[in-house]
Amino acid sequence: MQKGLEIAFQTVHGLDEELVKALAGITAHEFSDMNIDYNIFLVTLGDQKFFRILFLSRKLTDLHPEERKKVRERFDQNSKMQYLDLIAKYHNLMQEGKIPDKSIKEVHEEYDLWEDPIWQYI
Repeated sequence: MQKGLEIAFQTVHGLDEELVKALAGITAHEFSDMNIDYNIFLVTLGDQKFFRILFLSRKLTDLHPEERKKVRERFDQNSKMQYLDLIAKYHNLMQEGKIPDKSIKEVHEEYDLWEDPIWQYI
């Protein structure tokens, strides 16, 4: 099973799926030289909901941890963009055919201190 880089977070304004798709798509596009694919999950754990983005690439798993750090840092930078600017950039990249419109998969988790279930979703 291929593993990658996982980023879990909550959005300030509730379950803003378009924002999450924009963050994932733009970040993956900015590292297109790594051939990054990604999956987006809306996770329910107890009474909480949050998003997980799983960036998948052989280069993310085979390269030095510094490469993984660059992706995390870029994701963080993108998350600080103005909302309308981020969404506009996302729509422009989609219209140009540079990023796909990914669906968000809903998953339910139970508390399990022994195993991280993210890898079971793929």
